[in-house]
Amino acid sequence: MKILLLIMFAAVVCANDALRDLQQGNIKFTSSLYQQIIKDSPGNVIVSPLSVQLILALTQLGAKGDTALELTKGLHLPDTPEKVKEAFKILIPKLQGNQFYKLNSANKIYIKENYSINKEFQNLAQDVFDAGLENIDFVDTVSASETINKWVQGKTNDKIKKLITPDMLNAMTRLILVNALYFNANWSSPFDTYGTSKRTFFKSEKDEIKVDTMHLTETLKYAENKDLDLKFLEIPYEGDDVSFTVVLPNQKEGLSALEGRLNEVLMPQNYSYERVNLFLPKFKIESTFKLIPALKELGIKKAFDGDQADLSGLLSHGEPLVISDVIQKAFINVTETGTEAAAATAAILAVPYSSITYDRVILVDANRPFFFFITHKASKEILLVGRFSAGQK
Repeated sequence: MKILLLIMFAAVVCANDALRDLQQGNIKFTSSLYQQIIKDSPGNVIVSPLSVQLILALTQLGAKGDTALELTKGLHLPDTPEKVKEAFKILIPKLQGNQFYKLNSANKIYIKENYSINKEFQNLAQDVFDAGLENIDFVDTVSASETINKWVQGKTNDKIKKLITPDMLNAMTRLILVNALYFNANWSSPFDTYGTSKRTFFKSEKDEIKVDTMHLTETLKYAENKDLDLKFLEIPYEGDDVSFTVVLPNQKEGLSALEGRLNEVLMPQNYSYERVNLFLPKFKIESTFKLIPALKELGIKKAFDGDQADLSGLLSHGEPLVISDVIQKAFINVTETGTEAAAATAAILAVPYSSITYDRVILVDANRPFFFFITHKASKEILLVGRFSAGQK
C-alpha cells in the first residue's frame, strides 16, 4: 500500500511540475508572440496567445523530429511529449466558467472527407484536448468554410465571424484544427454609467483626443514598479477567479518601453490593497492576424516548409502535410458592467505544393496608451493580452 501511495504521489508531483512548466511557458510565449505581432500592428490590439498555444500544441503532438522540436521550443511547451500531455490534461478542464462568469475553450478537428487521422493522435486529441472530430468536403470551399465558421460563432456567442474564408481552402486541404475561446464576466464593482464622460486621452505627448472614460473609486490590488516605471492595477470580476490588469506607464509615451520588457511585466507584482480613484476608457477592439510570419520569427519554421515538415503523426496514412495557414480573430468589449471577449485560432494543414491600507486614495488615470491582460486564476493562464493606444472605441 505504501509503495502504491508513493507511486501515486510521484505521479501527481510530475503532473503538477508539467503544469507549472506550461504556465511559465505561457508567459514566455505570450510575451514573444505579442512582441512579434505589434511590429506590424500600430494602434489597438487584442490577441489570445493561449488560443494559439492550445491549437499548435495539439498539432505538435502529431509532429515528429525537428518539426516537433521547433514547435516545442517556439511555443515554450514542456520539454517532453509526456509532460505536454500531462499539463494539458490538467489545464483543459480548468478552462471553464462557473456561476459568476462564462468561460469556454473548445477544440475541433475538421478532416477531409473520406480521410481518417492517426489513431494515436485521435486518442490524444479527444482524451487530452477534448477535441471533437468531423469529416468535411474541403473541395466545396464555400460550404466547408460556412460549416467551420458556424461552429466558431456558436462557441464564441457570435463574436468571431468568418474566421475561415473559402480562399483558404482547396483540394489540397486535409485538416483544420480550431480553438475557440469565449469569456464574459461582470466586474465585482461595476462602474456607474452616469460616471462615464468624455475625457482627454493622450495618444502621444503632442496628440490628444476625447474618449468615453469610465470612473470608479474602489479598493483594489495596486502595485508600483519603479524599475519598470509602471503602475499595475488588478480589477476583479465577480467570483474573484478572473481579473483584468491595467499596466499603465508613468510616461505618456512609455508603452513601447513596457512592451519591450513584457516578460517582466507579466510576472507577479508586489500588490497591496489600496483605495483607488480609477479612470478607464470604455473600449471595443477587434483584431485579425495571419500568424505564420510571427511564428517563424519565434523559430517555428519547418512545420511551414513543404520540404522539411514532418507532421506524419496526424493522418492515418503517410501523405505529407504542411501547415499552410495559422489565423486568429480576437474581440474584446470593456464596458461599465464588465467584459466580453473571444478569440478563435485555426491551423490549416494541407498537402504541400512544395497588505490592506486605506489611508490614501491613489489616482490611476489611464489617459495614455496602456497594456492590459486578463488572467484566469484557476488555471494560472493569461487568456488575452492587448493594448489601448489609439483612442478608438
